[in-house]
Amino acid sequence: MKKVLVPLTGRPLDRRAIAAAFLVAERFGARLEGLSVMPQVEIRTSIESAAIPKALVDQLMRIGQAEQAEVVDAAHRLFDEFGSRHGGSVSATWQQATGPLAETVAEEARLADVTVIAQASDGTNAMGPVIEAALFGSGRPLLLAPRAEPSTLGGSVAVAWDGGAAAARAVAAAIPFLHRAEKVVVLSTDTPQDCRSADPERLTGYLALHGIAATVQGIALSGRGVGRALLESAQDVGCDLLVMGGYGHSRVRERVWGGVTLDILREPPTLPILMAH
Repeated sequence: MKKVLVPLTGRPLDRRAIAAAFLVAERFGARLEGLSVMPQVEIRTSIESAAIPKALVDQLMRIGQAEQAEVVDAAHRLFDEFGSRHGGSVSATWQQATGPLAETVAEEARLADVTVIAQASDGTNAMGPVIEAALFGSGRPLLLAPRAEPSTLGGSVAVAWDGGAAAARAVAAAIPFLHRAEKVVVLSTDTPQDCRSADPERLTGYLALHGIAATVQGIALSGRGVGRALLESAQDVGCDLLVMGGYGHSRVRERVWGGVTLDILREPPTLPILMAH
């Protein structure tokens, strides 16, 4: 793993994303790139008010640009603060772009090994479109930052396994993390699966070929949603990272957000989650 991308928006959630991103970059000796995306400032007027003087339009444009610049500067300062906290152990760079946030993040994520994003904790789902774009539109894995700044990430890893294609892609993306983990636990629910690859023991055998020792932990849903059960079980076995595929019970994208993926993304998770689709 050589490059970690962390998009920043000037919101309080940036702190959690940056903290997780620096831990990942430090663990792999990777370069960390902070990305700030500024929307194109536009002044839209109705037909009745289309005769606004050009001087006033220019002034409004300058005000909008100045406000955006303040947001970018604040995000940059926070990024530099974490760089100083890590004592220069991480090679960190800063990039600024102009355009639609979700689309720009997805495009930039295609040139990174993993993208780190934090979900809003105020129930607004402010980062939902960006998370969806990164997960479904980049072709690269996504790491969701937890609800609190993490102090460790990747020392002990839980893998949610149902034998599906998305889970297999998540495992492939997680191989670098699994190689460096002190403990790897495969989580398997008591929900019947109809594919040959769903047996968690087959996954541990595959991981062994990569030199990765893993154990299996069966989990009972006991009335809980699958997402909640996976997170709670990962914490119960002492893991600080959960790996899972980026779809729920259906492979149809329009229904993904009604399954396990939506269950996970409703609010910031209690653990960092590495996802792939």
